[in-house]
Amino acid sequence: MNSTSEQLRFPSIPGHTVRADFDGGGLSSDLGPLLLRGVDRQIGLTERLANALVDTRHASYVTHSHADLLTQRIFQIGCGYEDGNDSNSLRHDPMFKLGADRLPFAADAALASGATISRFEHAASRKDIYRLCKALVAQFIAGFATPPRTLVLDLDHSEDAAYGQQPLAFYNHHYRSTCYLPLFIFDGQSGALVAALLRPGKSPTGAENAMIMRRVLTQIRRHFPDTHILVRGDGHFGRPELMQMIDAMPNIDFIFGLPGNVKLQALAEKTKQRACALWAAVQTGDVVPDAVRLYDEFPYAAGSWEKPWRVLLKAEVMALGENPRFVVTSLSGLDAGMLYEEVYCARGQSENFIKHLKTDLASDRTSCTSFLANFMRLLMHSAAYILHQQLRTQALQHTALSQAQPSTVINKLFKIAVQVRQTKQRIILNLPSACAVKDLLHTLSERLFISVPAHTVNTS
Repeated sequence: MNSTSEQLRFPSIPGHTVRADFDGGGLSSDLGPLLLRGVDRQIGLTERLANALVDTRHASYVTHSHADLLTQRIFQIGCGYEDGNDSNSLRHDPMFKLGADRLPFAADAALASGATISRFEHAASRKDIYRLCKALVAQFIAGFATPPRTLVLDLDHSEDAAYGQQPLAFYNHHYRSTCYLPLFIFDGQSGALVAALLRPGKSPTGAENAMIMRRVLTQIRRHFPDTHILVRGDGHFGRPELMQMIDAMPNIDFIFGLPGNVKLQALAEKTKQRACALWAAVQTGDVVPDAVRLYDEFPYAAGSWEKPWRVLLKAEVMALGENPRFVVTSLSGLDAGMLYEEVYCARGQSENFIKHLKTDLASDRTSCTSFLANFMRLLMHSAAYILHQQLRTQALQHTALSQAQPSTVINKLFKIAVQVRQTKQRIILNLPSACAVKDLLHTLSERLFISVPAHTVNTS
């Protein structure tokens, strides 16, 4: 029995006092690990990641395999427990044990402690990180039953602010903070994560972007030889090295933002003047639009480019003044306005995917004392994103949560009280009788555990 000091006191109701303690025993506040386990069994994510790691530990001292550690950490992140120290309590949680295929109440079934998780993160070598990055790309490829006709790869960097003295965290004037600047690559059509790479805080060079994308595109092309691939990104990526590399690869195009310069502004001057004149003309009308936009295009070659490329211009005038934008692309056909509005601007959706990963799943919790350990953390948070994305787009398809972000799924589906009881041959989970998502959970159990067989990972 807990002592009085360990009890929680709540306001009384007529005729009764209200007290609480922590003697519930086989109770859990998380149904999430079981749902994530269902997704993981279907796509084989943690198994694929574990196969990418080489365990150099002496077998006689190993209690938790790499697969167990990855499963525990990724499921905890996916349920909203991004702090590694949470493992000290959650290692005894019956639902997290069940999610890791362990008996909820076995004496020797406790999961890893926070210290063990920390050692696991810090033990990652450069080769481990490289193989895990390749495994993430392989996981994306495995998500297609047949080669797709087209792929759109959205590239974007995001600030990962550092609040200590993390190695390779530099001051970045664009964000006005000391930070890392990780690179994320998403499937622009589905939101699936293709790759995540932790980078130093400095802005990337064109050669660095080209080196990364060459490896990713080569791995994808090996499996999808006939797929047309469009690589899309903002002005960080409109560099000659990346454009030339993509141009040299068959059936791949690019569309990138392009920073303005004196030459581009001169080429755009006539269209900008027309937009200003049109803006002045509409001011006298009954309804004044928020902005006037005109589109144009012209060939352009900077001094460092091997050849001219098609440059699109958006000449925009608003109440605050002119707002011209430039885009460079290897795509032919389609007029400038359609390419800009419907193809280039669609890359803005990747900001929402980064928000899911960074805000909802706390991928910026990179506070380890080594760069490789922080890289390892980013990859495990990325794996949690993959599980959530697959849960949302597959198992939750045609439900009220089919468009929900991870934080909503966690709050509505994962944070449900569960009473766990274990008999000789059964494990019984008692959920609240007044559960608000009872029908949805029934649908999920059918889709995750009955309708579709477990995934088998091909390690060849």
